[in-house]
Parts: sequence; structure tokens; C-alpha cells
Amino acid sequence: MNPEKSVPDSFKTYEDGKHRRYQLLFTVNGGAFAVAKLLADRDPSHILGNLTLRQVSIGMSLFTLVMSTDIFMFGEKMRKTYLRDAFSWQGKTVLILIGAIMCAGWILVAR
Repeated sequence: MNPEKSVPDSFKTYEDGKHRRYQLLFTVNGGAFAVAKLLADRDPSHILGNLTLRQVSIGMSLFTLVMSTDIFMFGEKMRKTYLRDAFSWQGKTVLILIGAIMCAGWILVAR
């Protein structure tokens, strides 16, 4: 445990960092899905410039994987450095399921 931060300070840092990362994950995925849906209704062959719906879906799946990995690494770092009780198996399970469901959704969009 790092003695430089108290538990309340460490917990606030953990919660703020986790919140920002999850917010980015959901905002980008939601926005990309909404834009893809709106533009795909007009011209399904190319939705964003020269990108196809399949290319956008693959890119968003990769983004989701990268963000999920970032959140996981952040949680592990905070657990090892400051809060031994944070980011236990429950948090890891929720993160993995959220990432898997989002990726599955993008894969279904690509088909």
C-alpha cells in the first residue's frame, strides 16, 4: 500500500478515473452507433465518407477492446498501488461482460 495517499483520497482517485474511462467507452460507442444508424438508413454502402458499415463496426470493436483493456489495467494498478479491496472479481466480471456485449453488438452490425 502506498503511504502517500489516504484511503479516502485513493478511493476518490480510483472512482474518478474509473468513471471517466467508462464514460468515454459508453459515449463513443453510443455516439458511433447513433451516427452509423442514421447514416446507414440513407446510404448503407458508405456511411462515413468512404467507410463502410463493416469497417466502422470493426473499428468500434477494436476501440471497445482497447478501452476495456485500459480500464482493466487502470483497475489493477489502483488495486496494487492504493486500494487492495478495489477492482475485485466482481468488477472484472462486469467489465469483461460489458466489453464482450459491446463487441458482440458491433460484430452483429457488421454482418
